[in-house]
Formats: sequence, structure tokens, C-alpha cells
Amino acid sequence: MTCSSCHNPHGTPTPKLLKTTSVNETCYTCHAEKRGPFLWEHPPVMENCTNCHDPHGSNHEKMLNLPKPRVCQQCHDEDRHPTNPQRVVGSTRFLFGRACTNCHFNVHGSNHPSGTGFVR
Repeated sequence: MTCSSCHNPHGTPTPKLLKTTSVNETCYTCHAEKRGPFLWEHPPVMENCTNCHDPHGSNHEKMLNLPKPRVCQQCHDEDRHPTNPQRVVGSTRFLFGRACTNCHFNVHGSNHPSGTGFVR
């Protein structure tokens, strides 16, 4: 992947010299499975991929702007769904990797009937 994979150095009518009409359309040229439409859509994904990802590189997994779970906690209130378990007994799902995606693995969107939680 090079700069010209996404940008046209000779000019375009789009912001930031993108080859496509938007950041999301640029990302979808390689990541078509994230496009949707989904029955349950995660609004930040539909708005702009750069809400969570840095297309120019990152030290975090999957080019995230912040490590998990902090990238989710930019918008989601930890008080409503804490990432730290109150008791270790019977509630260890947050201990491994301490990431929202341990359970909510379809964060880009879901077509599953119970998909509002993006768990399937």
C-alpha cells in the first residue's frame, strides 16, 4: 500500500486529495465487508472510519486510534457497562484482553436479529 492507493497527488475535487468521494468509500475499496448495509449499524462506522481508525498507521491493533477498550470509551460510558468486573468469580469475560470486542465482535454492524448489541 502506498500513498497513491488512496490519494491522487495530481489533485481531485475531494478533500485531502482522496481518489473517492469520502474517507469511508476509500476504506471500502479494500474493506468491502465493512460497508453494509447492516440491519443494525454502528453510527460512528457509518459516519467516518477515522472515528476509530488511523489510516496512516497506528501502534495499536487494527490501526485503532487508541487501544481497546479506550477507543470504545471515547463514546460509550463505562459506568453503564463496566470493563472491570466487580467479582472475579463467574465474571471473567472482561479479564482476558480487557476489550469490548471479547463479546461485541461485530462492532461495524450486524444482520443478526439480536444485533443491537453487536454480539453476533
